[in-house]
Amino acid sequence: MKSVLKVLPLIFFTAIPASAQDPELRREAVQLLERANGVSLSPKLPNLERVDTFRVFDSSSGPQEGTFTRVVVQGTGRREESRFGAYHSLDIWTRERLATVRTGELPPPEIDTVMQLTPIYLVQFADDDVIRAIVDKAAGGKKIRCIEFDTIRGQKIENNELCVERGNGTLVLEKIGNDLIENSEFFSFAGELLPAKIIYSFAGVPKLEISQAVTELTDASENVLAEPPEAQLRNFCKTFRRAIGTSMPQPKEGNGGRNVDVVIRGIISKDGKVREAVVQSAEHPDLGTEALALVQQWVFTPAVCNGDPNPQEAEFIVHFHGR
Repeated sequence: MKSVLKVLPLIFFTAIPASAQDPELRREAVQLLERANGVSLSPKLPNLERVDTFRVFDSSSGPQEGTFTRVVVQGTGRREESRFGAYHSLDIWTRERLATVRTGELPPPEIDTVMQLTPIYLVQFADDDVIRAIVDKAAGGKKIRCIEFDTIRGQKIENNELCVERGNGTLVLEKIGNDLIENSEFFSFAGELLPAKIIYSFAGVPKLEISQAVTELTDASENVLAEPPEAQLRNFCKTFRRAIGTSMPQPKEGNGGRNVDVVIRGIISKDGKVREAVVQSAEHPDLGTEALALVQQWVFTPAVCNGDPNPQEAEFIVHFHGR
């Protein structure tokens, strides 16, 4: 379980100064969000087991289900296992090393999305986000209080909304740009309130539904963190240097269209080349294809762990200007 606040990188707003806002309105919005963050974070977590079952709706072969489990023995280590389609990963962290079993180095994007949304996706306002209004609404038979605010992304203005339940203060709805996260059926664990159900949609289309359960771990014996015989053992890096780009061809500029970013994920291998690259997000499929082809040509000085070249999972952003 993540015990630190996950901060959504809201873009700094520069076209309208923050002083143009009603200071009392902003103060109330910040207080509502701080309370929502506080009720979903625990100051001290026990040994625990978390089980997430998720369903992906936009699969070409119809809805597919997957699972993610996390077992944490506080002060000793944790065990995480993911299954989705043909992908399977098992990671066991202890104080000294990491033991892994993988069907592939790079997790599917759906696994990354589940990791981002669970146990709950908490956010903060950037200093220059502009609060427009706070309104009372009703959803699912409950009274909610919604913060409407604006964020600037280049030349695009995003009209965003965050809603909290008036009773317990939980964050029940997060609309940021085209992303919509709906949290419901909250339950209590170790002094924090977490959603048992999370629905993620993009541009009005449901993409992912997660069912989540967290319980206190009663069996904290050594068997919980036992390494399977086929596991690959990796020692933690005492010294580490990130990969450094040496050749990164960029796309040609367009003729007056919009500026668009495409996100690619992949592995920078020991030879400095990008392997297993996939499109993480792209507004237009053709730009995703072009960005993927470019990133596959990029070359890096590889990452170094304890003096030796080391594979590194990475996220690459390709900027298209005027496209």
